[in-house]
Amino acid sequence: MSDSLQLCDDAVWHILPRGMRYERNRPTSIDLFVSEMQAHTRFETIVVAESGGPKLPANLVIDLPKFDVANTFQRARFVAKRVARHKPSIVIVQQHLPSAAAIAKRIMQPTILQKHNFVRAPRVGALAALGRWRHVQQFRKLAGITFVSEAVQAHFEQHWPEVEIARCVVPNGIDLSAWTPQAERSRFVLVVGRASPDKGLLEAAKALAVILPKRPDWSACFVMSECQRNPAYAAAVRAALAPIAGQVRVLESVPASTVKQLNEQAAIALIPSVWAEPFGRTCLEAHAGGAAVLSSGSGGLREVSGEHAHYLAGVEPGVMAPAIAALMDDDALRISKVEAAHARMRALYDVGAVAARLDDFIELVGRKAGRRPRLLQNPKS
Repeated sequence: MSDSLQLCDDAVWHILPRGMRYERNRPTSIDLFVSEMQAHTRFETIVVAESGGPKLPANLVIDLPKFDVANTFQRARFVAKRVARHKPSIVIVQQHLPSAAAIAKRIMQPTILQKHNFVRAPRVGALAALGRWRHVQQFRKLAGITFVSEAVQAHFEQHWPEVEIARCVVPNGIDLSAWTPQAERSRFVLVVGRASPDKGLLEAAKALAVILPKRPDWSACFVMSECQRNPAYAAAVRAALAPIAGQVRVLESVPASTVKQLNEQAAIALIPSVWAEPFGRTCLEAHAGGAAVLSSGSGGLREVSGEHAHYLAGVEPGVMAPAIAALMDDDALRISKVEAAHARMRALYDVGAVAARLDDFIELVGRKAGRRPRLLQNPKS
């Protein structure tokens, strides 16, 4: 966006982390979160992201140049100059604490940090103590912080008791009116995730390579993202799937709309995360699409699904294979939790209600600072 364009004062700015471009064709979970929040907010909003391809929907996007990883302060100065010029009421920085603190230090407006994963405490030792002190000072520059799940907030409160800051939980939301789950499900297992060992894709591939040859009417679809960051792991997943090449599709970096369609069609969504997920957007979308969810239940995954998913006893291929096979072979078992899971998504994760929760927190932070975000002139119904 050209600086010559006229921007309204008192808007809410969402500033994306380094490397995120708010691209329609390759969105991250944070990109999608921001897109959904600004689509349902009651305030005028502007998205600030690195320049790139066609953008996700937004009222307005300010393009940033690409900064190297070591240039957090240079990026913060760049953002601060635009804040001074265009005068937003509240600045929300996604995910990156050092960036949020560096920006907050340079502007008059209150700054909120939105955390999409756990805030890990530095390890023990003299350098860890210095790192912890630095983190605490960074937190104290902020006007508020939101967490993507109850699990992330509880972890923060346990490990950072000395940080006193306004806070609330703002999870990912879902607009169920935009989803059309198919009544007749296609007999395939959908696996979606980053090409990273913590997502358990390799274990899932090995398990499916054992059971699919015995079930010729079933197939699988792997949707991998960020393969360029871990090409060796992506190659290992493909190699594990090679023996069942006729029964599996592997897609890379597809648009969110494609993932949505797959979730609306798949009979089973397999979510084999090894690490403690902060939230689990993949799980949320699988339930919205009407798939039977088979989940590791790690971290925030169980918080999303409650009792309405089928849970793995472990993520080793030998444990996973019989659990997948049991769902494949029992139609009644597959559909037993789907309807209740869909109702849970509507009750807890409706995007309008989630956006209203964030708006209320923005308003609270703004009131304390004497800032009033500008209301939308033509609010969405």
